[in-house]
Amino acid sequence: MGKGGMRCGAGRPSWHVKAEHCRSIDVRRFQREGLLRSGTSTGWAWTDRDTGEQVASIGLRGGDGHLTLIYTLNGADMHQHVPVEQTPCTYGGTRAWFNCPRCAKRVALLYLRANGFACRRCQRITYASRSDDAIDRTWRRQWKLETRLGLHWKRPKGMHRATRDRLIAEIHACEELREHELASCVATHMLHLA
Repeated sequence: MGKGGMRCGAGRPSWHVKAEHCRSIDVRRFQREGLLRSGTSTGWAWTDRDTGEQVASIGLRGGDGHLTLIYTLNGADMHQHVPVEQTPCTYGGTRAWFNCPRCAKRVALLYLRANGFACRRCQRITYASRSDDAIDRTWRRQWKLETRLGLHWKRPKGMHRATRDRLIAEIHACEELREHELASCVATHMLHLA
């Protein structure tokens, strides 16, 4: 057993800041909505997933090869210029990328922390799934399978019966694997206590 209790087969320590808990901006969405053109100016808001109410906002101003972010951080007004790079696509058009303000790496997402927006690596952020142990991974897999089915695992309209049967078999396999992992984790824990 390591620090923090029993974590059977876990990945990275759970104390890392998770990307799912940070505010982020996505250059792909800004490009789709035409917000990267020079001279455009708009506002952006983050909302609470459960209540739908606004929790934070940011102003965006497009420029030639950059995007200016205007926001308030810890009571201070911030103006941050983020370089935007365009790369050609194979079948025409271009794809936009942020250049991280710290490391200049080409990224699609920038995350907000105490020192402004930067890429996930510069902000030392990981994904929640990287901290999952074996039991959490089976729960995550089962949840993804269940979202493909209707309420009470009913077959959605247009889904073949064979597909539904396969999904249910995979859900049962997740449950069996979870029981196996839990039993081995408890057995290991009991050996450490003895």
